Amino acid sequence: EAVFRRYRRLKEEGGLPNLVLIDGGKGQLSAAQAALKEAGVNIPLAALAKRIEEVFLPGRQQSIVMEKSRPALRLLQHLRDEAHRFGVAYHRLLRRKSLLSQ
Repeated sequence: EAVFRRYRRLKEEGGLPNLVLIDGGKGQLSAAQAALKEAGVNIPLAALAKRIEEVFLPGRQQSIVMEKSRPALRLLQHLRDEAHRFGVAYHRLLRRKSLLSQ
């Protein structure tokens, strides 16, 4: 749902990215792919699963497992970790506001 809302809005505003990186495995990739299709957006997708740091691409059965020392893998990990940090910080802000208003 979040992917659908975000990319539908970006499509209307005319500011679509060149690539969407999903945090998760095949299931999350499939859900994001369906949401983008429903929103009428055609953007390349990739998903990074944390367990063994494997990359999933739509239409490909096997995941891509990169060597730990590859700069491309480190970049994907950094992007994922930054998204987590941002999400956690935002959630903490919402909780703090909720506690202060009570």
